[in-house]
Amino acid sequence: MKKRLLIAKKICALCAAAVLSFSCVITVTADTMSDLEAKQSKLEQERKDVEALLAEYEGKAEETEKYLEEYDNKMKLQEQQVAVVEEQIKIYEKDIAKLEEDIAAKEAELDEGIEQFRQRLRALYMAGNDSLASVIAGSTDFYDMLARMEFVERVSKHDNDLIDSLNSQISELETSKTEYQEKLAALEAKKAEEEKYYEELRETYNNHAETKQMHENMIADYMERADEIEAEQQQVEDELQAEIRRLQEEAERKRKEEEERKRLEEERKKKEAEANGTKYVPEASTPTYSDTGFIWPVPTVRNTTDLYGNRWIVEESRNDFHKGIDITKPGCGGEAVVASAGGTVIQAGDKGNGYGKCVIIDHGNGIATLYAHNSSLAVSVGDTVVQGQTISYIGHTGYAYGDHCHFEVRVNGQHTNPLNYVNINN
Repeated sequence: MKKRLLIAKKICALCAAAVLSFSCVITVTADTMSDLEAKQSKLEQERKDVEALLAEYEGKAEETEKYLEEYDNKMKLQEQQVAVVEEQIKIYEKDIAKLEEDIAAKEAELDEGIEQFRQRLRALYMAGNDSLASVIAGSTDFYDMLARMEFVERVSKHDNDLIDSLNSQISELETSKTEYQEKLAALEAKKAEEEKYYEELRETYNNHAETKQMHENMIADYMERADEIEAEQQQVEDELQAEIRRLQEEAERKRKEEEERKRLEEERKKKEAEANGTKYVPEASTPTYSDTGFIWPVPTVRNTTDLYGNRWIVEESRNDFHKGIDITKPGCGGEAVVASAGGTVIQAGDKGNGYGKCVIIDHGNGIATLYAHNSSLAVSVGDTVVQGQTISYIGHTGYAYGDHCHFEVRVNGQHTNPLNYVNINN
C-alpha cells in the first residue's frame, strides 16, 4: 500500500506543480469608498477584456499555454473583485456602527432638551398663562406644538433659543436615521454582490483546466484499482474511528485529572486563607472548548470541490462516500489552515493511512475536527489551541491529487457533515 501511495504522491505532485505558479492571496490597499468604486470599475473592464481573449483562444485550442495564462488572469481579477467588495462591506459596517453611536447620542441629547422644555412649560402653566394652556390642549403632539407660531411669539428669547435648538436636534436626528437606513440598504446590496462574485469565482475554480485534469487523473487511478481502494478506505475508516475514540477518551481522562487537581488546589488555598484570616478569591473558570462554535478552517480559500456524502462517479458507474469537504483552488499550496474551534491536539503527523500530514483536534463533548493532506504542521500532540490559530499549511501529502485541505468533523469517532458546523461565510 505504501508503494502505491508513493506513486500517487508523484502523480499529484506533477499535477500540482503548475497551479503553484500564481498566488491566491489578494490584498486591497484603497482607503476610501470612492477609491474602491473606481478600482471595482477598472477590474470589471479588465475582466471583460480577459474573457474576450479567453473566448478567442478557447475556440482555437483550449489547452494552449496562452489560454491557461489568460484563465489564470481571469481568476486573479475575480479574486480582486471579491477583495474589493469585502473592503467596501467593511467601510459600510464601520459607518453604520458610527451612525448607531451618533443616533444614540443625539437621542439622549434630545431627550434631555425635551425634558428641560417640559419643565419650562410646566412653570409657565403654573404661572396661569391661559393662552399657553390652550396651546398645550390643542396640540396633537410635541412637534405640532413647536410649530404653533402664536406660542413662539409669547415665550422669552431663552425659550426661542431652546425651541430652535430642539428643532435643529430633531432635524439632525432624522437626517442621521435616514442616512442609517440608506447605509443598511447599501450594505445588504454589497453582501448580495459579494455572494455573486463568490459564485462566479467558484465556477471559475471548478472549470479550471488544471483542476479538471487532477480529477481525470484521480478517476483513472480509481478505475484501475477501485475494489482495492474501497477495501483500504474501509479499513482506514474503522481504524480511524477507533483511534479517535481512544484519543478522545485519553484526553477526557487527562482533563478530569486536571480538574480534580485544580479542585484540590482550590480547597487547599481556601483552607489556607481561612487559617490566615484572609478572604479567598477563586480563580476564574474558563469556558469549555465546545462553547466557542466553529469557523471556516481556511480563511483565504472559500472554494469547495467535493462535499460530504455519496458521490456518483460516472466513468466507473459506482458510488463513493466522501467523509468530509475538500477546500481548494489552484495555487493555494502553503495557505494557512486554522483551528475551527479551540481544543487539544490529539494527533499530528503522517500515520500512513492516506490522510498524509494530518491534524486532529479534540473539542470536548465527543467532537473532533480533522485536517488532512497538509504540506507541514504548526502544532504537536498535546498542544492546546485557540479558535483561529494556525495549525498547518495546505498541501497534497498522503492520498491526494493536488493541493487542498480535507476537513472532517467527527462525533464520537463517526464522521458527520462538516457543513452542519461551518459555513463558507464564517
